[in-house]
Amino acid sequence: MTKGELYDLKYTLSDLIYPRLKEFKDKVDSKNAPTIPDLSNVEHFTKDTSFKEKEKYWSEILDEMIFPFEYHVYPENFEHLELQDINERVEKD
Repeated sequence: MTKGELYDLKYTLSDLIYPRLKEFKDKVDSKNAPTIPDLSNVEHFTKDTSFKEKEKYWSEILDEMIFPFEYHVYPENFEHLELQDINERVEKD
């Protein structure tokens, strides 16, 4: 590992994580993922919440997870957004 890779670790890790997380989300969206996580503790879900609704929710969570990694890999794709909006999405819990 070079000093640059270690110094800018968020970019180094983003280069690894982004394409894999994106591919995983694509599999979830195309119904090719083996499973989705247990979402029984999600506040607005009930025992009657459909699997389809849970899949949609999981896909949205994955989008939130992907955003910061994609931003670090391809910042030019986000020039249309305000820096404050970007920072809020990158730092989201």
